[in-house]
Amino acid sequence: MTTVTTAAAALGLLAVILVGPGPLWVGRWTFLHQVPRAAVVLWQAGTVAALVSVIGAGVLIALPIMGDPGLVLRLPPAEAMITVLVAAFTAIVIGRLIWSLIMVGADTSARRRRHRVAVDLLGRTDETRSIRGLRILAEKLPMAYCLPGLRESRVVLSAGALDRLSEDEVTAVLEHEAAHVRARHDLVLDAFQALHRAFPVMVRSEMPWLRSQLLVEMLADDAARRRTGPLPLARALVAMAGAPSPSAALAAGDRDIALRVARLAHPDPPPKRRHALAALVYLLSTTLLLLPLLPLALAPWTP
Repeated sequence: MTTVTTAAAALGLLAVILVGPGPLWVGRWTFLHQVPRAAVVLWQAGTVAALVSVIGAGVLIALPIMGDPGLVLRLPPAEAMITVLVAAFTAIVIGRLIWSLIMVGADTSARRRRHRVAVDLLGRTDETRSIRGLRILAEKLPMAYCLPGLRESRVVLSAGALDRLSEDEVTAVLEHEAAHVRARHDLVLDAFQALHRAFPVMVRSEMPWLRSQLLVEMLADDAARRRTGPLPLARALVAMAGAPSPSAALAAGDRDIALRVARLAHPDPPPKRRHALAALVYLLSTTLLLLPLLPLALAPWTP
């Protein structure tokens, strides 16, 4: 039982670090904004590693008890209480993970589907632009967002945006939203949200979820910048800052505008430096995923 307890304690400590101080520390790494795709993978790897750690600790604690149900009664009271709490917490996390994987996808897809029907009914098409699924809404506020889907996607632009933005700025905004649709950033965020919700609110950090949303917007910003340059997109983001958008949509002017505009004002780092940094971040992500496997590999798997 000692070796199993040690391995379970190591996994528990790793989970605490990955859901507590770890995200706060990584959240200060502004250099990750230079490689947003690799940074998204890093945040996802940390969340997956935390889940594997929690589930692994629970499995290691439960296995000896499954082989000998009376064992928990013979343990010292403190150890028995810890064993029961770890097993219960693991069961809660597994249940929440299964539930969130089912519900996040179903709920978000349903809301996007309903909103697509609404914009098809209320919006008009614009045949002069090459963006598929574009709908123009008669709204005075400058706003733009997309509703990705497996078969039908919509990019929504308000009449206020067309009136207030220049042609280059409109092109930048449309390219931003089209990048979300092409890359299916919604699937990335939906999966991440499901993993994030597996942990109870009292023990999880909101940092990974918030940073992933920001990084996905930066990825779309980069796609628009390659098409029109940074200035039109920066101006458009400022003009649309704070504009409302549906909760199930991905909106250009919806998150950390000041930070994204400041990022656009700086030139891209040299490709070699960017590629080297991305490689290091991917290596760190792989290391995070492998960390929980070490105690699991060293622990005895027989009662």
